[in-house]
Amino acid sequence: MARIRINGGPWRKVMPGSSLLGLIKGRGGVPIHSACGLGSCGSDIVLVVAGMENLSPPFATETRTLAAEGAPDNARLSCVTRLLDGDVEVDVPPDSLEPPAA
Repeated sequence: MARIRINGGPWRKVMPGSSLLGLIKGRGGVPIHSACGLGSCGSDIVLVVAGMENLSPPFATETRTLAAEGAPDNARLSCVTRLLDGDVEVDVPPDSLEPPAA
């Protein structure tokens, strides 16, 4: 069983293998920004509060992008990260949210 908690909200049961981006936007209703979907733009950084071991391992492009952004060690890019199984708690920082509509 997989569960996710976003920004301190309720725990939600989710399908293992789901992308964090889809879970955050869809199940969480959080307007996270994502420009490329490939792990290279750095617009959808999330901070993993707990459960990093339950996420897919980062690949080279994600690692380079996070380093270029100066992201902390608990940061991941939601577009290329999958929740494998177990519990994961993430926070979406303000810089990763969609800009307000004009």
